[in-house]
Amino acid sequence: MKATAAVVWEKERPFSMEEVEVDEPRAGEVLVRIVGVGVCHTDLIVRDQWYPVPLPAVLGHEGSGVVERVGPGVEKVGPGDRVVLSFDHCGHCANCLQGKPSYCATFFERNFGGGRPDGSTAFAKDGQALHSHFFGQSSFATYALASQNS
Repeated sequence: MKATAAVVWEKERPFSMEEVEVDEPRAGEVLVRIVGVGVCHTDLIVRDQWYPVPLPAVLGHEGSGVVERVGPGVEKVGPGDRVVLSFDHCGHCANCLQGKPSYCATFFERNFGGGRPDGSTAFAKDGQALHSHFFGQSSFATYALASQNS
């Protein structure tokens, strides 16, 4: 499906509004129509590569919106639910099971790795993959794909 996203193509360059392709939700994922998103200094330091996240990328990590579709196995939310997105976490490591998801054993890979845990990305522009799943959501777009844990 098509969406509009603010893409970072290069270090220290402005965000560029682009029409992009968004994947359909996979197992455990939700497609959220973004209705509001904040701009945080973290987005800016990543854009400028003070904190290196793979580029080109769709950033944004303070998204809120409405669930449009869900992938197989999603049980926590459904279409029409209003949601505020947060960081991703596995939900089954020792820290997650103790109620400390911000200390998830795979936190950095899930939130700063540039894609899904399997390495795939959610966005593309003219066939070129755009890194995604920033803080588990990449919400600088009209639609975001996020884990149901986000």
